[in-house]
Amino acid sequence: MKIKHRWKTLLLAVLSVSIVLLGSIYYLRSVQNSLWLKSVTDVLEVTAQGCHALDTYIEKDMEMLHWLAEDLSAEDSRDGKAIQEEMLHLSGDSGSSYICISLDTNTCYGTQPGEAQKLNPEQAEALLALQGSGIREPYLDGRTGVWTLGYYERFSFQDGAEGFLQKSLPLSTVAERFSLSFYDDTGFSYVVSPQGDILIRSLHRNSNRTFQNLFDIIDLQGNDPDEIRSFQAALELGEKGAARFHYQEEDYVFCYVPMENTPGWYLVSIVPNRVIMEQTHNIVQNSQVFLILILVSGLIMAAFYIVHRTTSRRILQAEERARLAAESANTAKSRFLSNMSHDIRTPMNAIIGMTQLASRHAGEPDKVREYLKNIELSGQLLVGLINDILDMSKIESGKMKLNNMDTSLETLLTNLVRIIQPTAAQKNQGFHIYLHGITHETLSFDPLRLNQVLINLLSNAVKFTPEGGAVRVDITESPSVRENRAHLTIRVADTGIGMKPEYLRHIFDSFSREQDDRVHQTEGTGLGMAIVKMIVDMMEGTITVDSRPGEGSVFTVDLDLLLAAAADQENPALPGIRILIADSDPEESRTTAEFLRALGLSPDLVPSGEAAVQKAAAAHSRGDDYTLILLDAELEDPDAVGTALAILEQTGEKPPSLLLSAYDCAGMEEEAAAAGIKDFLQKPLLKTALHRCICQNVLGDKPAATCKDMSQDLTGRRILLAEDNMLNQEIARELLEGLGAQMDVVSNGLACVESFEKSSPGHYDLILMDVQMPVMNGYEATKQIRGLDRADAGVIPILAMTADAFAEDVEAALAAGMNGHLAKPLDIPTMIRQIHLLLNGNGD
Repeated sequence: MKIKHRWKTLLLAVLSVSIVLLGSIYYLRSVQNSLWLKSVTDVLEVTAQGCHALDTYIEKDMEMLHWLAEDLSAEDSRDGKAIQEEMLHLSGDSGSSYICISLDTNTCYGTQPGEAQKLNPEQAEALLALQGSGIREPYLDGRTGVWTLGYYERFSFQDGAEGFLQKSLPLSTVAERFSLSFYDDTGFSYVVSPQGDILIRSLHRNSNRTFQNLFDIIDLQGNDPDEIRSFQAALELGEKGAARFHYQEEDYVFCYVPMENTPGWYLVSIVPNRVIMEQTHNIVQNSQVFLILILVSGLIMAAFYIVHRTTSRRILQAEERARLAAESANTAKSRFLSNMSHDIRTPMNAIIGMTQLASRHAGEPDKVREYLKNIELSGQLLVGLINDILDMSKIESGKMKLNNMDTSLETLLTNLVRIIQPTAAQKNQGFHIYLHGITHETLSFDPLRLNQVLINLLSNAVKFTPEGGAVRVDITESPSVRENRAHLTIRVADTGIGMKPEYLRHIFDSFSREQDDRVHQTEGTGLGMAIVKMIVDMMEGTITVDSRPGEGSVFTVDLDLLLAAAADQENPALPGIRILIADSDPEESRTTAEFLRALGLSPDLVPSGEAAVQKAAAAHSRGDDYTLILLDAELEDPDAVGTALAILEQTGEKPPSLLLSAYDCAGMEEEAAAAGIKDFLQKPLLKTALHRCICQNVLGDKPAATCKDMSQDLTGRRILLAEDNMLNQEIARELLEGLGAQMDVVSNGLACVESFEKSSPGHYDLILMDVQMPVMNGYEATKQIRGLDRADAGVIPILAMTADAFAEDVEAALAAGMNGHLAKPLDIPTMIRQIHLLLNGNGD
């Protein structure tokens, strides 16, 4: 049995080696063929590049000829001096020359000074047969004896006479433009016609100077007639490809590419086959050596495997168990880091960008306040995201809860535009939000979560859309099948790189990213879409995606949102106000008009600035001026500012109120204001915003007064601040001293205890205590203060300020004897309100 088993093993080994050898031979031949095809493809690509260069050269000459023809069309056909001067402007040192012929009188003008010449009837007839513009086949110039290429164009002189303009260029000059070099200058090129006539010869030393036809060269070399006919047919059909023929006692590869600007012309590159095969042979020989080494190594490894199979299997099993254990241990940390790296980038970019803008415009308080407002909005979003990411127990257990509240769509979309628009603008992308059938502007939902969904979708759309592309959002309200709800359909579409169908099945899986070089160049973790799907599911909605590679993607989110507890305030009608809307986007113009009609107005719509000027002027001439004109910031010819100036000029002393609507007015406020534009409206425009704007700018209403959160007076209050971070010290000091408080600042818990102990009873009204500090932390410092033997030690309010924001941290602060807890980054209104409560005895 053992001998029989050994024979079977030996037979199996011989069979395996034979299969490997046969496979290696087949592989080497396949490699050789593939390398030859690759080399030929490279030559074909170089030929195509040379063809493109020659096409570009010809196109440039044709454009110059066209420009000259346009200049000559302004001249009189009998003014020979003026015609010659125009042609002399473009006559260069490359041997080119120009002639201009009046076909009505057969008069020929050249670039050389002298009398004009008359064409004989045969010459005139030949030129009359040439129509439009084009290139003449190379011809022998009777005057210079040089083979020449001629570009021509027919045109009309100012006096109506038919003109013919031609630029002549020596073929040697053209040949220098397309002479290609292959494989150490062993290849060369021709330009030929579909019939094989050689039109332009390469200056290469191997180029045949005797034959006039490429097929004649091939026919005399004993090549297969069928292959020659196939080659001829390919040229006649305008195809691109390669063929192999015997030429000059060896095989040559003929690569042919049709030219675009000269129909019927081909660029043919000829390369010796032996040169291509030399490189192929070297690679194949190296592959043979490599395969032999692999075979030997494989046999050795197989023998080793048979001897040590059991031991190796045990080692592999142990390593696999260790790998799985390590992966399991790192899952929580990887998930945490992935969430942070993906979800905080967009608001952080907005914060950094707005900070830079605020620095650049430090002397412009209005702009700085607007930038700081945007920073605050992005910071609030960032804090909300970080809080949820850090709360690992909530995410891992799936216990994240929605915090629904009445929220205005205007607020949601304004914040969204301020975060996404700067990134889209940096990539020169069109970014538009379109509203359809919106009747409820205030709904009940979790604004942070819905904002997170939209920012994920839009940041991906902007990220994976190339420069100059477009990102579009459509928000449509329709009746909901569920009671007391409105159905919103949010559609996010882009013209980006798109996704493959096989990936779409996994797009909402955690950590999934499409395996594509275009995607690998873009940062991301593969968690964003999974988070979006989770939030949409929590909101009892649906999300679908439609995408095709190279055509972009469309994400559709359907949500049934609760109607607000307080119904939308009805905006009173505004009759008697004439409004003109100038917007080049018909969809945005239509939506704005629908909202205005709902306010009792009948706006007029125009698609351009020029039409707006004409409309305003006509109304003024009738004595029926517009009360308000809304200009789109993207108007062109003229732009919005130019349109405003023109309207003011046309309407006289009582011009209409001019407003500018845009997604981002940054950088154009001063110019717009100088042009008479009174106010700016951020798109997308909702009915409430339009009503508010009309009331303020037409009816003279003032904006509603707002409550200032930091209005509490702290004059006479002394506060002790324990904080080791200098920036946090500066923020708290500036803020509280600005409200009248007197501040003492220390950098650690021990110094805080010592300062309080040295002070007289009642000296301090409040202690703001950081928790993580050197020397002594805030918890220990609070315990020591509470333990001091003095009247105010047990009653002075102590408020924790710390980046530790978990529920257990709040409990620890209270357990140490503190009266309250503020999480960093500080919410300023919340901090002031808490201080106010503690100082007035309401904070316990």
